[in-house]
Parts: sequence; C-alpha cells; structure tokens
Amino acid sequence: MKKTILTSLLVGFSLLSIAQNAGELKPTKNYQVGSFNDNWFISAGVGVQTYVSENYFSGSLLGHFSPAVDLSIGKWFTPVMGVRAQLSGFNLRGYNSLVSNYVSGVANEDGNYEMGFGYFNIHGDFLFNLHSQFHRYDPNRCYELIPFVGFGLATSFDISEKIVNPEFAASAGLINQFRINERLDIDLELKATVIKSIIDGNSAKYINIPMSATVGVTYKIGKENEFKYASVEPIIPVVEAPAVDNSANQALQNQNNQLSKSLAEQQKKNNDLANSLNQEKQRANQLNSELDALKKAPKVEAVNVNGNFRVFYTIGKTTLDEFNSANLEYIADMVKKSNRKFVIKGYADKTTGKLSVNQKIANKRAQNVYNLLTEKYGVSKDILSIESYVINPTGNPGMVRMAEIK
Repeated sequence: MKKTILTSLLVGFSLLSIAQNAGELKPTKNYQVGSFNDNWFISAGVGVQTYVSENYFSGSLLGHFSPAVDLSIGKWFTPVMGVRAQLSGFNLRGYNSLVSNYVSGVANEDGNYEMGFGYFNIHGDFLFNLHSQFHRYDPNRCYELIPFVGFGLATSFDISEKIVNPEFAASAGLINQFRINERLDIDLELKATVIKSIIDGNSAKYINIPMSATVGVTYKIGKENEFKYASVEPIIPVVEAPAVDNSANQALQNQNNQLSKSLAEQQKKNNDLANSLNQEKQRANQLNSELDALKKAPKVEAVNVNGNFRVFYTIGKTTLDEFNSANLEYIADMVKKSNRKFVIKGYADKTTGKLSVNQKIANKRAQNVYNLLTEKYGVSKDILSIESYVINPTGNPGMVRMAEIK
C-alpha cells in the first residue's frame, strides 16, 4: 500500500513539473505554447458505470449498473498534448461468489451474491487530441476526439465507511468534446479502468474492469484559453560578399538607376490611369444620375409649338416608346390637313457620348419619325424631308433628345 501511495504522489508531482516547465510563449510549429497560467480547464460529469468481472453475466442486468461521477482539473501544453488529474467513481454494483463485507442477501441460482460497495479512483491522464494532430489546430472546431491513458490509485469502502483495499489502477478511454463557446464545452466520456480483484474482497480473481459513460461540462480557465499562432522568422545566414572591382560596381549602379527610372515612369503611368479611371467613374455616375432623373420624370406627350410637333426619346434610343409612337397618329392627321411641306429634325445631346455617335443617333431619330409617318400613317413622302442636329441643352437635357416636325 505504501508503494502504491508513493507512486501516485510521484505521478502528481511529475504532471505539475511538466506544467511548470512549459515556458513563456515558445513557438512550436505554427502555434505558441502558453505560460503556466494558460490553457487550464476544470470538468465535471455524471453518468453510469458497470463492474465487469467473472460473474458479470450472473443476476439481473440492472444489478450490474450504478451511478458514476467525474471531477477533473487539467492543462493543455499544446493543441495536441495535455494532462489532467481526475477523481472518478461513486459506487459499484455486481455479483460475487464469495461472502465478504460487500455482499448481501442470499445466493442466486448461480451461487452468487448481490454485491455493492463505495468506490473511487484518483488518477492522472495523458490527453492526445486527434483532430489537432491530423487536421491542424482550430479553436472554433465544433467537435474534438481526445483519447487518453493514465494510472493512479483506486480504493473501495467497507460498511463502516473506512477506506480499504487500495490498489494500483490503469485507465484508458475517449473524450468526445463539443464546443459551446470559447470557454465552455460539453463532454461525452467513455472510460475503462483495470484494477486487481482484491478491491471487491475476492482475491481469487486476477483483474476487474469498472467501465463508465458520463456526460459533463468543461470550463476553460486561465489567462489564455486558446493557443496563438506563432510567426517564427527564418534564420538567414549572413554571407560575406566577395570583393568586386569598381567597373562592376559602376555597371550595377547604372542598372539600378535605370530600373529606378523605369519604376518611376511606370508609377506615373499608373497614377495617370488611376486619375483617368476616377474621371470616367465620376462621369458615369453623372450619367446614371441623369438617367435616374429621366426615369422618374413624368411621360411627355407630343408637343404642338406654334404648329410644330415634337416627340421625345429615351437617352441613347432611336426608336419611340409606345406612348410617344401613339402620338404620331395625331401628328400625321395634322400634317395631312396642313397642305404644306414639313421638315423632320432629329436631335441629340452634345454633352453625352462621342460626337460621331450622337450624329448617328440624331439622324436615326429623324429617319424613325419619317418611316412611321409614311409607312404606318400614310403621309406622302413628297411633303417630308429630314435633317439632324447635335446641340447643347439649354436647360433640361431631355428637351434635346427629340424629333421635331416643322
């Protein structure tokens, strides 16, 4: 017993020594190892446990299960490796073929007695994060799979609640960890412990295996609860440059000057291009604003000004919309009744676009009205002619995007 207790003390002292030697922000691959005060955690869980022995299949199924409690404190040294100390247990139930302080009642048909006793196991575990090892460290990952192995001291309680039968125990298991936030996780822990059979008062057996499944929470404590990415500067050896003659130095200097000059010229071109682009963007914004204003403006009918008729076009268009096209029927009747000749004048805005493009637009607007009057409404071609103009607007730019019959 003394050897077992001494071994457990050495385990705890070793884990503490490892934590104290972690250092201050030492880079390891692409993350930094924190100080002693960083990346600690505490855990608590509840669940069920079962006591596997040679009499495991004797008696009722429920007679082999009992409550389980886990309390832990630990520290991650890196995103992959960590340690913890855990107190687990509560009580164990099962069946025993020998009469001891832990059995009660009479033997069942298998000759075994119902058994129950208080039990706890204090042990140190080494933790290994599989996801951080094989899928890189990610503090925002929703799920982590963490196997562990450990060893410590397990003991049982007799009916007078005195601690008896302390034994060395080895543990192994899996922690399924689900992230809630940067401080809190939910754990599903599966654990098996191997201990000598004397713990239940039966020295005839060799080993027993308490197994448990618990659900709990882990709370991260300490100054830092996540690992920071490291930026390790590469060590570049300093090599002394060989001596060169003055002519070689002068040639290199000339090349450097030429490159600097080319770079300055290219930078100037880039600046000019950037300025031009900004100007075009401003102009495009202005045109878009005018277009939005025209779209929001009310529709204008064909206007009769001193016997002259006008129809209006959308910016950049050379065909009338349905609204203005319908007015041409009225205009055609007036032209037929007037008993005189008319000139169809197409207009375009000089302040938008290229002059050559605007000239074509103005001509096509006049031709559009000419074709509609002669082909659709039967006006004689002999009394019509066309002209086109590109002019500056004196007020509303929309007033020059038109065709006039006069």
